[in-house]
Amino acid sequence: MRRWIWFAFAIAGLLVLTAWRAMTFDSSSQPVTIGLVDMAKLVSNYQALKQDDEQYRQTVLRRQRMLEVRALLEQKEWEELDALEQKEAEGKLTDAERKRLDELRKLSDQRLTELQHLQLKENKTEQEKKRLEYLLNLQNSNREKLQKLMQQFEEELAKLNEVLTARHRDRIREAAKQVAQQLGLKMVLISDEDLVLYAEPSLDVTDKVLEILNANK
Repeated sequence: MRRWIWFAFAIAGLLVLTAWRAMTFDSSSQPVTIGLVDMAKLVSNYQALKQDDEQYRQTVLRRQRMLEVRALLEQKEWEELDALEQKEAEGKLTDAERKRLDELRKLSDQRLTELQHLQLKENKTEQEKKRLEYLLNLQNSNREKLQKLMQQFEEELAKLNEVLTARHRDRIREAAKQVAQQLGLKMVLISDEDLVLYAEPSLDVTDKVLEILNANK
């Protein structure tokens, strides 16, 4: 997963970080003053966003691993793993249960290695043919359950994405508004080289926005 990908798509449509509440003067008698924000620099240096991005990435990896470790488990093993992972989340595992949990998490990988080996092997014995058939049937029988679990995880991640995106969008808007009030700006815009043909460096307020964001982390 590309870094910041979840945030980048959500922020793409945010072309104006509004500071309209700071406009208490008559635009006809005042020069138009704006500030520009370099979003690439902002997301690279916004500490709370970086932390949430890393946590999101780790959540994705954990969900992927939860699918992988169930791919070749029997029904009873799957249920046992569910129960042990629940106890792990609650911090209630005994040493024996933790050992069993580790064993279950390795079992699908071991069976997958065995399955791949048997598929490639020529001149299989009858016992090996039966073992291969068992593993293939187990893999096929779990496919539908894994798809349902994957859909559940995708929905959870989508909701988390929405929460994180809204949180940081609102924080960036508020920081931009504060900068606008401090400097007497009418607008704070995203500096996009495809939209902004030229801008004086003095218009860049990225560091000031970051100062506010990182002070509130």
